[in-house]
Amino acid sequence: MQYESQVLRLQTDADYSKRLPLSLCGELLRRLKPLMAYSVRMAVEGSSVGKGRSPSWLTAVSDIRFVDYARDGDDTLIQLSLPALGDGAPELYEQTELWPTTPSRLCTAANVLAEAVAEIDVANQDSLRYDRPLLRKLTGIEPVFSEHLRTILLPVHDNGRPMQAVTSNTMSNAALLVDRTPPPQEVRLVGQLDMIRRSTRSFGLQLDDGSEVHGVLENSDEVEELKQHFGGRVLVLGKAVYRPSGALLRVDVHAIERGEGQPGVFSKVPPPRSRRLTVKRDAVRGQGWASFSSYFGKWPGDETDEQWEEMLAELQK
Repeated sequence: MQYESQVLRLQTDADYSKRLPLSLCGELLRRLKPLMAYSVRMAVEGSSVGKGRSPSWLTAVSDIRFVDYARDGDDTLIQLSLPALGDGAPELYEQTELWPTTPSRLCTAANVLAEAVAEIDVANQDSLRYDRPLLRKLTGIEPVFSEHLRTILLPVHDNGRPMQAVTSNTMSNAALLVDRTPPPQEVRLVGQLDMIRRSTRSFGLQLDDGSEVHGVLENSDEVEELKQHFGGRVLVLGKAVYRPSGALLRVDVHAIERGEGQPGVFSKVPPPRSRRLTVKRDAVRGQGWASFSSYFGKWPGDETDEQWEEMLAELQK
């Protein structure tokens, strides 16, 4: 397996230039490696974490080696050796990609982390490059910043772009995005099983309106069971994971069943429950409230009476 040489630039003052305290250097490198792995898994699978043992391809592309260090002015340069994704995980590129953020086969884990940080640095609430676990992992490196170390510069794949900065402002954005991300919720979705990606335990579910949902299985062993449903209508039971904007990021899937006869009302992604409409509550003259609706506001969903009857009938089965 071939390795690429890449440099982390630490913008330090004269006291720290090529003279990093051992505790700081160790803490920084200890936190960066899992953060790179989270970023790669997010870019490839659409989920930064998974249950069970890490896939072999992730272990391979996360094999990051320290080579040397140097100085440039007051800055400290840390030289690393990393495999390109195409060399460390060639199986990822053997099948047509499903997840739109799949990196170039020439990228390294450091490059992929840089792409995620770029989205976080501008607080892109609709990004597909991070989820809540990755954001929380990123905020974990905040303690390394001080008056001696102001910025960490990550290498990017596009040589025409400057290195990607990680600063205390990046940490603030990450914490803000965590707070804005709605909590996951259990869902059931019906649609056509449109695509299966064996190497990343992922699949595409085409809803009745033509939109596609990205699903991630809890266990890679379950991919084989999907083949019997390929091209057919299925019922997906899982947990909807949202972006900070409230848009769906993915569905973490618990089970998949045959979906013939399932009502179309379940072929629609429910909005996150935490995103409530702001309702003005006006009291009437005298005592009490004008009505039930003046206190609780209008129901935020857009389901019709027929859809509600259909859902209630399904629940009673």
